[in-house]
Amino acid sequence: MRALLDVIPTAEQLALFSRIRTGTEIIRGAAGSGKTTTALLKLRAAVGFYLNRQRRMKDASPVRVLVLTFNRTLRGYVAELANRQIASGDEVILEIDTFSRWAKGLLGNPEMIEHDESEDLLSRGAGVLNLPVAFVREEARYVMERFLPNDLPTYLGTRRDGRGTMPRMERSTRETLLDQVIYPYLEYKQTSGKLDWNDLAIRLASEKQAAYDIVIVDETQDFSANEIRAIMNQLSENHTVTFVLDSTQRIYPRKFNWAEVGVNLSAETSHKLTSNYRNTKQIAQFAASILSGMTVDDDGTIPNFSSASRQGEVPTVITGRFTAQMAFAIQKIKTSIDLSKESVAFLHAKGGRWFNELKDCLAREELPYVSIARKSDWPEGVENIALSTLHSAKGLEFDHIFILGLNAEVVPVDDESSDIPDAEKLNAIRRLVAMGIGRARQTVTIGYKASDAPGVAAFFDDAVCRKIAL
Repeated sequence: MRALLDVIPTAEQLALFSRIRTGTEIIRGAAGSGKTTTALLKLRAAVGFYLNRQRRMKDASPVRVLVLTFNRTLRGYVAELANRQIASGDEVILEIDTFSRWAKGLLGNPEMIEHDESEDLLSRGAGVLNLPVAFVREEARYVMERFLPNDLPTYLGTRRDGRGTMPRMERSTRETLLDQVIYPYLEYKQTSGKLDWNDLAIRLASEKQAAYDIVIVDETQDFSANEIRAIMNQLSENHTVTFVLDSTQRIYPRKFNWAEVGVNLSAETSHKLTSNYRNTKQIAQFAASILSGMTVDDDGTIPNFSSASRQGEVPTVITGRFTAQMAFAIQKIKTSIDLSKESVAFLHAKGGRWFNELKDCLAREELPYVSIARKSDWPEGVENIALSTLHSAKGLEFDHIFILGLNAEVVPVDDESSDIPDAEKLNAIRRLVAMGIGRARQTVTIGYKASDAPGVAAFFDDAVCRKIAL
């Protein structure tokens, strides 16, 4: 599977890694702005800087490097790219991993509570709150992942950003959430001796298990506050840390501010990439239109289609049965795409069984493919068609993107307890779809059934896409 080719640094990127300094820096930028590329170029420069320092000081200890990603698929992709920049050996120890696997390994692979058991425990006290159970679980995880155990009462008076205003969480409701859901859950884990993933972050936030000289964290917007605290506690005395993020692409409700995790920013340590190097003007404009009107915080960047330098095909939105959508995609691949040179990704909100029909179709057409969702290693085969969930595609890039079967059934925006659309759920789906579109270098095709149109379809502006009824 083709990964990003080696690139020549732009002037904008050179400015960010031409001088290596110790401390913490943040690189922000919209999809396609070259954040990951810049971070990896900085990684190479930083390794050279630290190696030269070790040699001058006649220090024989190796330079320890850590690159963390949010999910396993991105881990495999970034590993493929990072290994082109530097090689591990006696002088450099390079670790590339997801936070969860890295943390679990550092702590000796402790026994973990099963996901279903965790969900059940968090659901037990939800009834007294008169709120949707799924919302209660999500809010409880947000609280536990943002605050350290001793600081949980701080939640009672903390402003809650990044979730929308409904349902309201008044102080009394927050107290009930702590008393009836969160504290019983914590007590169960302590009694059983089991840990969840947040416990790993909490332990590493206070236990010193490693000392990394160079750290790169990609897609930081989906890391929790406790995970950032854990990373910051595993650094050498003279370290360089780079967080790469775009909160516009945040797909998990984990909002926090940098000061509360011990990161103090300044004009010299906070950077924003503004040019779009991946997308064509047409793709960037389509992605931007889906996010139009959405509130963006300081860590977010709306795709800037005016800065994209390449022209291309207008994104296509097709409506019809899934079999017709697949036939359209296969025809396009066979007539317009050179699979010996170009890559294709089929993205879906859920994947799994939803891809079964597509897999059969690709096999019949003798089009080799590879499933990459949740894979820890980037595939090395000749297949240039990838199947992935939208979530697992974060941070990746392909020449052509197909997002088929994007029905309301797959991406619902209704609250569990009513048929009123949840504004924040819809915003989350808008960010997810825009992120998926932003993976494309050349073309984008989106498909759904007209009789089951998703809420996000209302943002597919006729002026920036071509619509075809099949």
